[in-house]
Order: sequence, then structure tokens, then C-alpha cells
Amino acid sequence: MNENNYEQLNEELNKCYDRPDKDECLCKVIDCICKKGKQGPTGPTGPTGPRGATGATGATGATGATGATGLQGPTGATGPQGPTGATGATGATGATGLQGPTGATGPQGPTGATGATGATGATGATGATGPAGTPAENFNSYAMVHDETDSAVPVGQPVMFQTTNISNKITYDPNTGDFSIPEEGIYIVHWWINVRHNDNQNSNCEPKTIGIEFHQFWPSDVLIAHSSTHNKLTCCDTGTVSGNAIFAALPGASYRFINTSDIDIRLVPNDLYSGSVSITRIL
Repeated sequence: MNENNYEQLNEELNKCYDRPDKDECLCKVIDCICKKGKQGPTGPTGPTGPRGATGATGATGATGATGATGLQGPTGATGPQGPTGATGATGATGATGLQGPTGATGPQGPTGATGATGATGATGATGATGPAGTPAENFNSYAMVHDETDSAVPVGQPVMFQTTNISNKITYDPNTGDFSIPEEGIYIVHWWINVRHNDNQNSNCEPKTIGIEFHQFWPSDVLIAHSSTHNKLTCCDTGTVSGNAIFAALPGASYRFINTSDIDIRLVPNDLYSGSVSITRIL
């Protein structure tokens, strides 16, 4: 029996071990072998059978030993420039250098702005009294008049003063209420007038505004001043309107006091006078 016969026998015997009639199968294989005659010559090789299915992938083999280090490759190309780094801390201040020579004097600069006014100095001592001046004959123009009557003055009409107290150059006409000033100059006027509502029979009348104005009457009508007091009076009330002004007079100009109240008024004596006016030249 050659080697191939042994392999075939083993193959047949191994098949019997997996069968349920293992003993019977083994006897048959052995009996068959014993009865077989001498093996004939090997027959011709049969055709190649179909390719069997690919077996399962075997387990990964162990990692081989590390190979020898290869030769160093050539130097790579230079990479791009990196970003600028952060600014470093400021270094310590260096030692002060030697003072240089004094430079040449520059040209004079422009004059500076005027400084603020200084505080007022203390009042100086009173000077000696000067010599007496020459009397100013041109400035002694004046007039003073008053009224003692209980008289009515319609709205828009002049106030009449009946008595001239004193007068020099300035004249007064009690028939028209005109003051005439012959000389050009600066004058001051002051007046007060005691008045009441002309309708004193009606105790329920509403309060009305009382006012007197000083006007230039000639050569043209010009308002010089309002009374500084404007009283609202009922029918039963009595009040005083007054005023003053400094004005420039034209030569030969005429002036009047005009009732600019909301109603007709009545001059009312107070103790003695019902009104008074003074006009005096000051320049």
C-alpha cells in the first residue's frame, strides 16, 4: 500500500467518526481494504475542479522588526514669514544727555492780547477843593406849578395846573396847560397828580387804569415819558400817579401832560394840592 492509499484510508476512516453508525462504517472500510487487490497504476489526472470559495482571512501576523533608518531627505523649501510678534516692553529711560549750547535769540513774538482789567484800586484821598466856578447863567431855567382845584380831565386832554409858583425863562399857560422852553438844553421834569374816577356816583363800576403822560406838543407831538405809577381805581377810590424824566429840549418847544387813562379823571386836592410839576435845566 503506497502513501496515497494511506491518505485515502485515513480520509475514509475520518468520515466514519462523524456518522451515527460509526462502528459499522469502520468495519466496512477495513473489510473493503482487506478485500481489495493490488492497487493498479495511477489513472490520468482529472480535470481541474472549480475554484473553491475564498477562505477566511487569517489572523494578522506579528509586527516585523523596525527597518533601518533611511537616508536624510533634502532640505525643504523655506516657509512663508510668520506674523509680527507683539511689541516688547519699553526699555528703561536712558541717562540725560549733556545740555547743549544756548541757541540764538529768536525774533520778538507778536504783542499778546490785552489782559483782563485789574481790580479797582482803593479810593484815593479827597483832593483839595477847587476854586469856585463861574455861575452858569444859561442853566437857570426852571418852573414850578401846582393845582388846588377839584377839576375833571377828559381822556386825551391836557391836565391844567392853576397856579405858577416860580418861573425863570420857562413859561406856563394855565389856559392851555402848555410849558414853553425857549432854550435848547437837557432838562429834568418831575410830577405827581392826585386823581380819582370821574364817575363817583356808581359804586359798582369796574376798576380802571389811571395814567398821565408827558408829551412834547410843538413843533411835533412826541411822547417823552409815561407816569411811573398806573393805578387801577374803582369809582370810590383815590390814587396818585407820578413820574420823572430827563429829556433834550428844542428851542421854543412846548410840552403838556395828557390824560391817557381808560376813563375821564378828576383832580382831587390832598391836604393842600391836587398836583405839582417842576421842570429844571441841568445842562
